[in-house]
Amino acid sequence: MRRVPVAADVPEVDLVVAAQRGDRTAFAALVERHAERLTRFLVTMTGDEHLADDVRQQALAQAMTALPTLREPARFPNWLLSIACNACRKRLRSDVQRAHAGDDALAEVAEHRRSALSSLVRREDATRLALAIDRLPILLREAFVLFAVEGLAYVDIAAITAASEGTLQVRVHRAKALLRQQLGSAVDTWWSRR
Repeated sequence: MRRVPVAADVPEVDLVVAAQRGDRTAFAALVERHAERLTRFLVTMTGDEHLADDVRQQALAQAMTALPTLREPARFPNWLLSIACNACRKRLRSDVQRAHAGDDALAEVAEHRRSALSSLVRREDATRLALAIDRLPILLREAFVLFAVEGLAYVDIAAITAASEGTLQVRVHRAKALLRQQLGSAVDTWWSRR
């Protein structure tokens, strides 16, 4: 294997051809010529010198392996930069995916918290509703609880209370109106869940 001198005056195309034939010294000279450009690009892309150096080393290893496939030695500078760009994209995507993979664990924690908060809200809503129901006049409360909580039909409530179905409908309607006054629209939300 013929070694090409790596002086600064050696044309780049000659260095590429020599490196394609396996001359590691020629490849090292090419790397030295393009090190500043690669580093600047990768540091700008990643925002981290250590990460940029890791990606640079990976890109250079890929370039050394793929160099024999380069058909136009004069295109080496842009070819090398494209390898670095692809390596950088791959690394950044990988980092984003790892970060999002951590989101699954965070999502479980968030879901658990949401579930706990949700049950607290439900308990708080249930407590507020129970207190509001307790404030209803007895006949309205009775009709409302039998209808809304127990889920009985008006005909069944009429048999239990000895009141007409029409009277019971009015009582339930008034009870809901009073609850709305005390609790606002939360009653409608609670009511729609029933």
